[in-house]
Amino acid sequence: MRIKRLFAKLKRLTARSYVLAILVIVAAYALLCYLYWLVEIGPGGNKTYLDILLWNNVNIIFSRGYTDYVPATWPGRAMLMVFILFSMLFLSTIIGFVSSRINAYTNSLARRIKKVQTLSNHVIIFGWKNDIRALISDILRKSKHLTPADIVIVNNVSDMKLQPLLMDADLKGINYIRGDFTEEQTLLSANVKAASIALVLGEAQENLDAELVDSRIFVCTLMIKTLNPRCHVCAIVQTERYRNYLEAQNCDEIIYTEEYSRYILSTVTSYTGMANVMRALLDNGNGISIQILPVEEAWRERRYAELAAHYKERGILTLGVLENMGAEKTIKHAILADAMKSPNYGEIVQKLKTVKDAERNHPLLNPPDDYVLGANMGVIVLTEEI
Repeated sequence: MRIKRLFAKLKRLTARSYVLAILVIVAAYALLCYLYWLVEIGPGGNKTYLDILLWNNVNIIFSRGYTDYVPATWPGRAMLMVFILFSMLFLSTIIGFVSSRINAYTNSLARRIKKVQTLSNHVIIFGWKNDIRALISDILRKSKHLTPADIVIVNNVSDMKLQPLLMDADLKGINYIRGDFTEEQTLLSANVKAASIALVLGEAQENLDAELVDSRIFVCTLMIKTLNPRCHVCAIVQTERYRNYLEAQNCDEIIYTEEYSRYILSTVTSYTGMANVMRALLDNGNGISIQILPVEEAWRERRYAELAAHYKERGILTLGVLENMGAEKTIKHAILADAMKSPNYGEIVQKLKTVKDAERNHPLLNPPDDYVLGANMGVIVLTEEI
């Protein structure tokens, strides 16, 4: 019974083409060694077949002469030449096979998914842009707590486009999941339930209509919010229709590229150099840019003028505040938790009403000095990157 099982396992194993190829090569190798021993030495000689097998292995593996035996006959020397050529092919084939298997294991989808499942509070980039390497480099430069291993890329682009990015020494350790980001299983493979930030870029392909690209971005955003309501989602769209759709679904950040281009173009007609000013405010490469810092709890119920003076002493210019900063579910839970602390029933009711009308991530530039700081608020500053 055990012998039958053993033969059944061998049959299944040899059914794989690469296993069968290796067995054929090994058998041919052993046969050549035997023929070489038979021609050069023979059964009555002072060297056994195992001696010749060992001699050949040492010469091939270590690439150096094993001088205790040298073929003396011309047939033996001819057989040795054939054997050396075959051995070189045999060795390179085995090395190539092992390397390919190691590479396949390293880059296997199952292994990549298993690695991503261990991440938490990571950043996921859905889609592809031609300048994605520069985008990731800027993310890592601005978010010093992040490493390439904290970033997951999800798309379906060709290996020709992707390999230079994955092989980049500066981005070593970056994670990649191949798949359609409009499918739930792909999002789960990217561990979206544990992610903190998701950037939905869409696909940069000339043959795709802008509305088709935006519709896929819209579907991906809805699925992310369903699977992980606390994830901060930023979507980039090209059409106003899907900008409105995303606003209706309370997407955290919406970048409507046409709107930004239109604003800059219209503004430069009145103010010369506005394009350079915008680039300098966002990031001109000198390490100074607009940033949003959380307002610490100690500053709650204090005036904006005090906070501005505090930052000015540190050489930081304040531009305003960002109200209701954070993901929708986080903000609503915070407002509800704060409302329940009040002993005044009327105040509780009033705060509960504000939950529905609260506008998330609302910027208030240059507020009055007596503006009172609250919870879930950020301060907009112009300073060196922290």
